[in-house]
Amino acid sequence: MMENSGNYIAIAIYLLGLLFLTLRASKNKSEDDFLSASKNVGWKSLSVSIFASVISSYNIVVGLSFAYLFGPWVAFIYLGALSSFFVIYHLVTQKNKEQFAHKSFTSIIDFLAQKFGRVNASIFNLSFMIVLFLFIAVQFFVNTTIFSELMGWDKYVSALFVGIVVLLYIVKGGLKVEILTDVFQGVLMLLFIGLLFFVDTSHLTLSTFTPFLKDSTIIVSAVALGVSQFLTLLVQPEVWQRIYASKSSVDLKKGILASMGLVLLFIIPIIIIGLSARATGIEVNPDTFFYSILETTTPQWFLPFIAVALFAAFMSSLDSAIFALATQMGKYGLWIKKDVEVQEENKLNEVKNIKRSVFAIVITTLITSLFFSDFLTSVLQIMSLLTVDAVVILLGIRLKLSYREITIALVLGTACFLIASFGGFISSEPYAILYPSIAVVLFIIVQSVIRRIMCS
Repeated sequence: MMENSGNYIAIAIYLLGLLFLTLRASKNKSEDDFLSASKNVGWKSLSVSIFASVISSYNIVVGLSFAYLFGPWVAFIYLGALSSFFVIYHLVTQKNKEQFAHKSFTSIIDFLAQKFGRVNASIFNLSFMIVLFLFIAVQFFVNTTIFSELMGWDKYVSALFVGIVVLLYIVKGGLKVEILTDVFQGVLMLLFIGLLFFVDTSHLTLSTFTPFLKDSTIIVSAVALGVSQFLTLLVQPEVWQRIYASKSSVDLKKGILASMGLVLLFIIPIIIIGLSARATGIEVNPDTFFYSILETTTPQWFLPFIAVALFAAFMSSLDSAIFALATQMGKYGLWIKKDVEVQEENKLNEVKNIKRSVFAIVITTLITSLFFSDFLTSVLQIMSLLTVDAVVILLGIRLKLSYREITIALVLGTACFLIASFGGFISSEPYAILYPSIAVVLFIIVQSVIRRIMCS
């Protein structure tokens, strides 16, 4: 108990700060505050909120392992992530740069309903709901394991504690509170950068990178993960919610650029730490690499800072995913029955539905998380399904596919994903993530070629 006292004090201070911000932001709130932060988020808050919702403690743990495994080629992974921000901005503002923020849109589903029709948007909605549910469960599994190690808690106690905390402040204030707490948590996450000062970087020389530069397997794996990262972040519902909450297209542009800067500031130390560990020649298990780093490099006095940084990263991505899923459930249910404009008529009922959904999501995902054993495979499968959705969206817009063609591509892609998942084709190999989406790309290309031949 005594050796964890610093961690307890740090977490307690963090929770008090979270409580203060939640109570402050939830005063005199309206339905619009709850649903979309009244579409009044400036670029500074937007940038930190996007950063905090994208980077989770899972990303920290896995990011270190990726840097260890892929060496300098890990840069491809983060290049893919940063590229997705530019494409999202283009998609959102390509026709109406000044008026997008004043529409009734609050999520990516609203955008897809306008682009591809209600039926296709409903299929995307179901897909994203499945992905978000699994992601939340995986987050609970990974992070309660982390806190069991750091705090000495039983995993069931850890899961229950974080579940109650995140449930309370989401229900209290919705997206407005989320964005405000994201800013608080995003700043705390930067404490993790301090770990760089305790890692031995003296072995980082050009000769240590030579084996990576010649290994084609590593290069292919890193590029595949970069493409996967680009596609998955491109359709991440949490990011789209924040984009539609921005005050204007100018704030959106500044916010996206600033969030990219924050991501770079955060991931460069992660890459250096992972490369330094690899350069020392120490063989470690990538699955437990994070704990090895903490045990061998971190002084005892700095562990409370790491604990707070990890807890902030966990909460910021978890609350974003829960609210995104609850919004889709509360606004549309399992199938979109009405147009987006009609859905906006009764915002009070929508808020009530979202709050009920938050309770249901937290309880069911907590229970589901207790049954996970191989979280890495689950994460790869989540990414694989998202890449299918992203490919259909991109090619659908670029090639101007009909609603019917979009539906066929979605059904085919989902079928390929299910076959690949249950058939064991989606393995720990990074390029396996792209198997279903590659099948969709080939189908759409062949379909487009046949259509042009028939028309000519």
